[in-house]
Amino acid sequence: MLYWITTKDGLKYHLTSNAGLRGADLLGTFISLNDLQDLTSRGASILHPGSGNPDRLELKSATQSITSPEGGDQWTNTHLELDFVGIKLDMTIQPTGGNFYYGGGGGVQLVNRGPDPDGSTALPGWSWYWANPTTRLEGHLVIDGKQHEIDPEQSYALFERQWGNFHIGKGYYALWFYLESGEVLISWSMEPSIDGESKIAFASVWHPNGRHEMLPVGPKSRAWDIEASPRTGLKYFNKFFLDLPARNAYFTFDKWIRDGELIPSLPEQRDKYITISESYGEGKGFWDDKEVQIQGHIEQLSLLR
Repeated sequence: MLYWITTKDGLKYHLTSNAGLRGADLLGTFISLNDLQDLTSRGASILHPGSGNPDRLELKSATQSITSPEGGDQWTNTHLELDFVGIKLDMTIQPTGGNFYYGGGGGVQLVNRGPDPDGSTALPGWSWYWANPTTRLEGHLVIDGKQHEIDPEQSYALFERQWGNFHIGKGYYALWFYLESGEVLISWSMEPSIDGESKIAFASVWHPNGRHEMLPVGPKSRAWDIEASPRTGLKYFNKFFLDLPARNAYFTFDKWIRDGELIPSLPEQRDKYITISESYGEGKGFWDDKEVQIQGHIEQLSLLR
């Protein structure tokens, strides 16, 4: 879930949180907080005993819980509580408008994983993957004990749901763009080289009227301005160019938080759970024969050293 939060006292934060079931009894959590006042970032990941519910959205662990009302639509009035590494969220989530079905129908298959002994995946490498890009938020954000009330008129989120095995363990970078013209775009670039080039990529666009587009990513797309993490030595890109020749469109995007990496909070999980980078960013592009401004998010899972 991606959050753009403005507090009642005028502060702006960009957050990313994730809850993911592993098997039947483990729940992974990670949280990233970008402070847009001083462009710093903090966060961590952890794998805890946890549980899910086959009948409705209900995920619980020691660090977070996400619960939709019984008998609802699995979205409206979902309650989220998270308390981890000095960051607390207590909020009600209100999806609005139409959902964004990545790939047009909500199903994406990027690579063939080969034979899969896990019967929970319908197809190797397949993922049901969709979101609500105009989710409203009410509640509180607490940072190191200081509580901030979220301004619901100026705050929103992209609330994602995903099921399956996307096979992303070899690294990727993913871009989420909010265009000033109202569209929302997501693009994944898999297994980028040290030169920032990817041979497997896709882009999907959501329009406010509900129309979806699935677009090929052009060969001019690339990432650059690479920098190594001082903690892990993993290398992350900081600038991006997305080429969409089928639409005569393109975008450039700058990551605002150069050191947006988060790592497992427990030393014994350093090689067992996720290390990832999350950052707010802004840019510009050419879309529908017009120049447009964009803002959004960049996520990177890097294996580059």
